[in-house]
Amino acid sequence: MPEITVSDTLYRQLVSVSDGEQLDETMWKMVAHYGRGNNPGD
Repeated sequence: MPEITVSDTLYRQLVSVSDGEQLDETMWKMVAHYGRGNNPGD
């Protein structure tokens, strides 16, 4: 799994929205949501 560097503010937001899930799982959901919003014809 590649590593990314994020600001402390973004990290705190990710932890907040993860609601007890693993951060990896939360980030994959965010990526999928972004992809659906930006490629609606796929």
